[in-house]
Amino acid sequence: MVRIVCPSCASKLDAKNELIGQVRKCPKCGQPVCIVPDIDLDQSPASADGPVSAQPDPPATEGGLAKPELPKRLNRESHYLICTRTQLVAAWTNNGQGWLLKTDAGLVNARRNADQIPSAGDFKLVELKLELTGDGRRLSGLRIYQLANRWALLALAHDDDQITEKITGLGALNREQKFVVRQALKDQFMRPVWENAATVLEYLANTDYHSHEV
Repeated sequence: MVRIVCPSCASKLDAKNELIGQVRKCPKCGQPVCIVPDIDLDQSPASADGPVSAQPDPPATEGGLAKPELPKRLNRESHYLICTRTQLVAAWTNNGQGWLLKTDAGLVNARRNADQIPSAGDFKLVELKLELTGDGRRLSGLRIYQLANRWALLALAHDDDQITEKITGLGALNREQKFVVRQALKDQFMRPVWENAATVLEYLANTDYHSHEV
């Protein structure tokens, strides 16, 4: 087990070693927490506050943190993007084309260009939630997932939904990734699709680098 501290409410939590590197919800305040070891309970049984075993912990589920609900397949009403820390890697929409890779030549089919799929990196899967209104499809929200750092994107060359098996937890976007998403909205959608999604646009323009969903 490892000891972590929620950056939002300062609650001390326990997590299983196999969850290190993943993002889970804090059971106390509900905010996302990246599982980075603070104290190794097996090697450091005591801290400045006293024995670890004597400190109260909030009720929890798996590994001391509430387990988020993760998708088993892509939402056919949504559009998806995959980003590294600084750039767009791939995009998907339910149009029969499958996953498309971003290359210098534009978006190309991932199955036919599997040799160009990156094998490692800090990958975020961004779901752009769209809803059908009287004026057509409109952007209504987004959700971010963390993908495995190695070999995850090889799934793009197979079944469209296989990428969901590579999700390790909820994620968040840094400043550069938010810029990538804003640019993708402008490049891939007509302005009426996203111009009135005030909450999403505000999130993509602010310095909140912890929220996983709006």
